[in-house]
Amino acid sequence: MDTHPAYRLRVSTRFRAPPDAVWAHKTDPRAIMAEFPPWAPFRINRPDDLLTAWADGAPTVRSPARVGLVPWEVHVHLVEPGRVYVDRGVSSLMRLFVHQHKVTPASDATHYTDDVWFTPAVAPELTARILRRLFVARHRRAATVLEADARTVGHAVLRHVMEDETIPDYVQHTAT
Repeated sequence: MDTHPAYRLRVSTRFRAPPDAVWAHKTDPRAIMAEFPPWAPFRINRPDDLLTAWADGAPTVRSPARVGLVPWEVHVHLVEPGRVYVDRGVSSLMRLFVHQHKVTPASDATHYTDDVWFTPAVAPELTARILRRLFVARHRRAATVLEADARTVGHAVLRHVMEDETIPDYVQHTAT
């Protein structure tokens, strides 16, 4: 790995929807774009290409996008269909950005977790706080589409990654 992650952000929500509904929402490019707040617009340049690749069972997909005016190249790796995928973002904003999306069935709900390991290219503390705010906003927006337990929406933990901390393989070895 070229860069040791500086931060880890975990944001979760307990949705009162079946896992397949949560998965469908969290893998739909249009739903993903709609989750972003107006102050941080995210656009996938060719959303239909991404949908086609997922439908064809492609294990890895390249998807050019933009965050505001900044180009954001996204490499998506399907780890376990219906449960886990990982994307690695490449842009001038981050030295490292690896994002695991995980759907976990529960007895009466579905837990959805964003687990993001990242190293900002500039203003690290400010960027980390903005990213936390962005992901919480995304979870709140998703909860307007998928019913969720109000007290569980956007539960977020942001922390520094320790130098000697063991980093998961998916952060170090995600296909790009």
